Amino acid sequence: MKEELDNQLCEKYPKIFKMRHGSMQETAMCWGFPGDGWFEIINTACRNIQHHIDWKRKVEPYAGMTDEEFDETHQPVAAQVKEKFGGLRFYMDNADDYVYGILSMAESLSLRTCETCGAPGKTGGTGWLKTLCGSCNKTKEV
Repeated sequence: MKEELDNQLCEKYPKIFKMRHGSMQETAMCWGFPGDGWFEIINTACRNIQHHIDWKRKVEPYAGMTDEEFDETHQPVAAQVKEKFGGLRFYMDNADDYVYGILSMAESLSLRTCETCGAPGKTGGTGWLKTLCGSCNKTKEV
């Protein structure tokens, strides 16, 4: 992913991507994000995740916790965001069932979205699977 888009995600969701620049001994987030075409899917998923967590922080029984206590056990933190078998894969610590639902939806959408440009795409290839649109498929070896 372009550095500009990578930075946008890290600036908008600092709690989710707090390990983005950690060492490879600490996290797989050190490798960054997959293609530019999936930026909006990742952005929307993170916006919904963080909105859910910010709401959850305010309700019982969590309302009495300090921000540090809450973040330690309930704030989702990305361990890895990558491409696998032509689709987006999110690995997240501290995720609840709601967060897993959002991640599942994002992964499903990625299988219909070109990883390179974000246009509608199809998964294909002989060996390494990629999800690409017709235009990007012509310019990339699949």
